[in-house]
Amino acid sequence: MPPSTIRVHSVKMLGFHRVLLAAALLLGLAMGYYYYGLLLPLRRNAYHVTNASAGNWSDLYPRWLGAREVLLHRRNPYSPEMTREIQRGFYGHVLDPSNPKEPADQEGFAYPLYVVFLLAPSIMIPFPAVRAFFSVVLVLLALASIFWWGRGMRLRLSVTSSLLAVIAVMSSYPVLDGIHLQQFTLLVAALMAAAIAALAGNRLLLAGVLLACATIKPQLVFVLALGLVLWCLADWRGRKSFLAGFGLTLLLLIGSAELLLPGWLGLWRQASKSYLAYVRPSLLGSVLGPVAGVTAGGAAVLVTIAFFWRFRRHGPGSQHFNFLLVTALFTSTLVAPNAGSAKYNLALLIPACLWLFTFGVELKTTALGRFSWWLAANALLWQWLLALIVVIGVVVFRHPLQREATLFAAAPEILLFFFPLLLALFLLSAFIHLNRFVPHAEGAELAKDSNQQGGAA
Repeated sequence: MPPSTIRVHSVKMLGFHRVLLAAALLLGLAMGYYYYGLLLPLRRNAYHVTNASAGNWSDLYPRWLGAREVLLHRRNPYSPEMTREIQRGFYGHVLDPSNPKEPADQEGFAYPLYVVFLLAPSIMIPFPAVRAFFSVVLVLLALASIFWWGRGMRLRLSVTSSLLAVIAVMSSYPVLDGIHLQQFTLLVAALMAAAIAALAGNRLLLAGVLLACATIKPQLVFVLALGLVLWCLADWRGRKSFLAGFGLTLLLLIGSAELLLPGWLGLWRQASKSYLAYVRPSLLGSVLGPVAGVTAGGAAVLVTIAFFWRFRRHGPGSQHFNFLLVTALFTSTLVAPNAGSAKYNLALLIPACLWLFTFGVELKTTALGRFSWWLAANALLWQWLLALIVVIGVVVFRHPLQREATLFAAAPEILLFFFPLLLALFLLSAFIHLNRFVPHAEGAELAKDSNQQGGAA
């Protein structure tokens, strides 16, 4: 190819990349305005109706107050008295069980007790300062997790692809929601991302320690943890350091919490049972109903564990291991409770979205692969497009928004809610593709397979 042709092509590609980045930035700003400029004012109006506008509405607050009281005064954070104190700060008043207009979420302390060790440095600081600092930390962790996921999955992203990933992740509804609410999900997702990056860097002990720390939200971690335990047992000699780091750290956390508050496991179990009684069901429970949802969720977990056994010989960074990672996190979003309200939990699907636009292009060689990729990619992209449409409708055409619970106002949220289900076909297509390349030999061939199957550009 003549040099002049190469220069013309380079100029065209540079222009295309600039247009792509500008479009992504526009969509990101639209999603930001949709969340902060439209949804939050609607919710504040609803809070005024329920007399809850005086509260701080921070998901950090129940954990922070519980940590302060148990560490300074040895009070039981799971007690009804503590729950009422939490409600007074969170909602601005103690909830009245006889009032049907009161929020359903009791905001009790329902985390494992060892979360208080994470918050210990902050208990002597006024909560407004802690809240502001934690929001900054969550922003930085969300940014860092993009690169930790990329490193852990060995994705070779160009500069433009990296910038697109940053814009998409930081403007996504789950991340915006998690930062606004100071949700621990973003911290847990970052810990898992760092653990996978450590695994890919052959620092198995550190990876185990990080994953154990992520169990402060066990409902989001248990599928991945179970799968990785099975994966480690398949090569005990080479992978036992991960199990040592994970097991010893978890024992240390549980044991230290027991010394702090004897019998806390029983108290936490009861608090978790109460939590499940008043929050919304899981995604599968919402779609299929309570009984069928639990059955389907159990089946999804078992299938995911079977995948880990099927691809047990593959190391971190291989496409097979990436499939296991993405599928475990995907299954967690299906079975985690409170799917209707806890949309921030879908931040666990960030690695799935990165993988969709790297490895996913390899699936376009088959009709199923092309359709599943098209379906998942459009379901993802249209969340931002719908937000833009809503913003244009309100700002340009003065369409009134009276409440959030309308098809027009909630269109991006509805698509986001169903996104995991639309992603399922892509994962099935990926399994069919990868299942054809399962090695039957050990040793050098496996190491070669693990190294060669890094992410596509």
